[in-house]
Amino acid sequence: MAFVLPAHAAVPGDAEIVTTHVQLAQGTSVGVPSPTAATATTPPPTGQAAAPAPARDLFGNSLLHPLPPLTSRPELYGQPQSLMLHPLSPTLLHQGPWGVFNANTGAASGFGTVGYYAVARWAEDWSSLRDKRNSQDFLDPLKYIALNDSGSIYLTLSGNFRHHGFWEQHPALGAVDKSHTYLSNLRTNLGADLHLGEHVRFYGELMSGQATGGNKFGYNARWRNRVDAQQAFVEVRGRMLGATMGAMVGRMTFLDVPPNVSAGSVYPSIPYSWNGLRGYSVWKRFRVDLFDLSLTNFEYRAFHDQVGWKTRLFGAYTSYAVPEFRTFGKKSQIFVDTYYLGYLLASSPITATRGVIAGSTHRDTPGMRVWGNAGPIEFTANGMWQGGTFQAAKDGPARAVSAYSFNASVAWRFAKWWGRPSIGIQADDISGGDTRKSATSSWGGFLSPFVPSAYYLDLAQNFNLQNVIDVGPLVTLSPTPNTSLLLKVPVLWRNSVHDTIYFPGGVNYAYRPKGGYTGVLPQGSFTWRATRHVTVSIDGQYTALSRGLRDAGAQPGAYFQTNVELTF
Repeated sequence: MAFVLPAHAAVPGDAEIVTTHVQLAQGTSVGVPSPTAATATTPPPTGQAAAPAPARDLFGNSLLHPLPPLTSRPELYGQPQSLMLHPLSPTLLHQGPWGVFNANTGAASGFGTVGYYAVARWAEDWSSLRDKRNSQDFLDPLKYIALNDSGSIYLTLSGNFRHHGFWEQHPALGAVDKSHTYLSNLRTNLGADLHLGEHVRFYGELMSGQATGGNKFGYNARWRNRVDAQQAFVEVRGRMLGATMGAMVGRMTFLDVPPNVSAGSVYPSIPYSWNGLRGYSVWKRFRVDLFDLSLTNFEYRAFHDQVGWKTRLFGAYTSYAVPEFRTFGKKSQIFVDTYYLGYLLASSPITATRGVIAGSTHRDTPGMRVWGNAGPIEFTANGMWQGGTFQAAKDGPARAVSAYSFNASVAWRFAKWWGRPSIGIQADDISGGDTRKSATSSWGGFLSPFVPSAYYLDLAQNFNLQNVIDVGPLVTLSPTPNTSLLLKVPVLWRNSVHDTIYFPGGVNYAYRPKGGYTGVLPQGSFTWRATRHVTVSIDGQYTALSRGLRDAGAQPGAYFQTNVELTF
């Protein structure tokens, strides 16, 4: 059976996968102090006139309470070298009681980054606004709405409106037979977080996506979704055995995996949404997270999304915070993470010499990640082994799986230079299969079904982290507290020349190139936080392909995208 990549292919099982673009951490870090209690502003003594209104900048931001730096933006989860270059004051941090795991703007907590805003909006803590003197923004009344006299019962409202537009030459390496395309995408989400005292809370979030464009293709329910419950869960939290423990039941986002495994799929419109149970415990220097989740199946019609029982993610994630130390006179913080990720996918074909072999798979993926900073050295090293079985469709033969993935980056932060640049290198080695082997032999292809960050390897999202070796320079720069620049040039090869290249979501291209060299992806990303609530970003990349891949039918091309976001 010959396989031709559709415009946006289906995820293994029920859910659909499309090109995704989200910035998620590549794993390096800068240690930060744990947040302290908010400091209230003392009112003027009786009989004295109130202080004059504070001066404001060009965009109306108070100079007395300056704009939260760009490094608090959740999207900068994809540029960890820039995290916390400009530490936030306590009243601008909205993190939970996670102590040392609030390092890296909360990237170590397992709930995604949490600074001024968060990737998962329910991870924000606005309880400091119980004291109205801590209010610093005209929208703060929406962040803490007291529902009883003591303020122990309160409601936090949140929202995000984002326009994402991109132009691409030869999308999907030409597999969709388009010379170019322009896509315009608008996403809207509104959330409500109801706290019933300190132990119980309910969170709900509605989300919709609209899309249009020129020479467009492949719009599905992850691009166009009228409105549905993206998240709806109850959480119970308390202190036990010296730890903060909690359980979450319902529909939720889930980010407690390495960034090269999944980025939550914030792009194009509707992020990944999971259904099930999650339990966590956080001690002073150790935390553990247990989860059993099924992916949400998205439907275009309003309130028709369903639980996709055929696509499951389950396992455990632990993290140990090494006691802080100093290197080259600078504060250092390192985390040692160990984890097990299990996948059950009802539809997950593997590559054949021509086309694919249909079937399902069960993957067991234990791994370890060591990451953080040793003074100016920012690094991550992540290794995974993947076992399990592949079951061919129609009662075909079962095949054992034995695959691996190694991922690493290291950079030196020049903190005293203009822009505090980091200069480093990123490298990955991810195993591929061998189509020459028999139908009962072991399969060596590593499976990455849940789409890593676009900013980890490929902005245009034409290449997945499967059957690939890549290495290239990585430079980050923060010209001002509210701007950032990422530059990188990964060079790609196939790990196995007897396997194909892969589209995000584990989808096989029909191309069968010769030779191991694949291409080079020079790319850049610039982000500017214009106001507390408005951010703008511009990204670009050129996909230069090898002769062997071009001879097989793939086409190189340019990619350009813009994002404008309004957040409260």
